[in-house]
Amino acid sequence: MTRKRQLALIRKLCGLGLPAQTLAPSLLPALRTLIPSHSAAVFWVDDRFEMTGLYAERLLPPTEMAAYYEKHYQDAATGFPNAFHARVAASDPVSVRKLSKADQASDYFREVLSRLDAHQILYGVLRDGSRPIGQISFYRGARDPEFGRRDQEMLSGLLRYLSFGLRPQPSPARPLAQAEVVEEWLGIVAKDGAAIIGPPNWSRLVRLLAMEKVAPRTAHDELRVVTEFLRRICARLDGPAGAPIDQVDSQHDSPWGRFRIRAFRLPDGEGRAQDRVGLLIGRREPRTLALTRGAGASGLSPQQREVALLLADGKSNREIARTLALRPNTASYHVKQVFARLQLHNRDEVEPVLLRLAHEGIVELGRDDDDARGAS
Repeated sequence: MTRKRQLALIRKLCGLGLPAQTLAPSLLPALRTLIPSHSAAVFWVDDRFEMTGLYAERLLPPTEMAAYYEKHYQDAATGFPNAFHARVAASDPVSVRKLSKADQASDYFREVLSRLDAHQILYGVLRDGSRPIGQISFYRGARDPEFGRRDQEMLSGLLRYLSFGLRPQPSPARPLAQAEVVEEWLGIVAKDGAAIIGPPNWSRLVRLLAMEKVAPRTAHDELRVVTEFLRRICARLDGPAGAPIDQVDSQHDSPWGRFRIRAFRLPDGEGRAQDRVGLLIGRREPRTLALTRGAGASGLSPQQREVALLLADGKSNREIARTLALRPNTASYHVKQVFARLQLHNRDEVEPVLLRLAHEGIVELGRDDDDARGAS
């Protein structure tokens, strides 16, 4: 996707009106195609600049996050509230920090930043009007090129849209219409809920499932809450009358979105039951978000992308003309162009094609992340 199309996509995503916690997991990977970095994070704050929650593509484990809160969070030099206050007071809402050798010798770097491979950080202050509401951060490793003026200008130009899309707002009264699973990870736990093995992304999804908010202040409770959540999932394999069940599929809603969990018993090497459970966890993306990403990846013109989204929503040519303030003949022309560009024959094909394009975009981003990890 071209830089211009990616910019248009991010502006569109930020204008969908989705809850910030639902938007962030899909928005950050899209942002990293414009601001190359191995990961990114969003931090939300209250009026006292205390961190109320965060979403990070790379998360410290709960015990390490709790240790950060106890030792570093309020520190005069490295603490979050003081550092955020300084960024808010600066004339430029965008700033860069490259860790010096002296920085890298500190406990804060060894115990926190090095675990995240955060040798360089690009910051942007998010505001709702004049009121600071949070911070977005992008991270690069020691071997990555430095954040330059182009990266800073890119973030500066996007801050207005990001501030709107990532502003805290109430959860919708009704569940959002969900599309397909956009990421899925497998882990193994004991039946008492204790995690045995799982990749970092599986652990991230588990924490989003179990916790309404992820924040350093509540990190000391996370392990207990997550373990109890996993224990309840595993208990479903015992069945309503205590009869063992081999597999259970379930769906869970949280402020972070909708998740699918597939729990299944793991036999030992000789096929006998044992006290281990496989948990395949998938995060679903709201339909409107997936369709928007698919339209952005379609190669259609800006007007045709809007028409394609309305077609996917079941709108007639007359309704499309009314919504986009077009003449009926002009709307019909754009509909024909969408069909021709996407090689479609009827309106029912538009939604599946946009969802397929959205899925292919997620797969491509995953390949890019794997390549970046291999190079670092």
